[in-house]
Amino acid sequence: MAMDLMKDVDVFLGGFQLGSHVGITDLQRKTDWRQGFATSKMVEILDRNQPFAVMLKPELFDAVRKYIAVLERQLEELQIEALFTQLSEERMNWTTGDDLKQKAKESFRDRKELIRGLLDGDQ
Repeated sequence: MAMDLMKDVDVFLGGFQLGSHVGITDLQRKTDWRQGFATSKMVEILDRNQPFAVMLKPELFDAVRKYIAVLERQLEELQIEALFTQLSEERMNWTTGDDLKQKAKESFRDRKELIRGLLDGDQ
């Protein structure tokens, strides 16, 4: 994973810095919050001193999305690895097309009477 990506993700995971909060009414009335937003890359927007929204710089948002994609890929790989290690060797019966065809024919032969009954409507 690129170092720049991890730096941006660390900024996001580090939470909000002091002064990176702005009231929802101050967004349009004042502009001093923009300086803090430029350095912190994210601002928490408050409505009546309660968290209302979070505003992220586009590069920080993109870094978080990429980081989540990396984590999802790693999780998927671990799940697949766990699935294969859970299955025992005897259950992992890798056969070729010819082997499968032969086994299907044997299965039909073994169940010939049952299949014939289903086709003739006897059962």
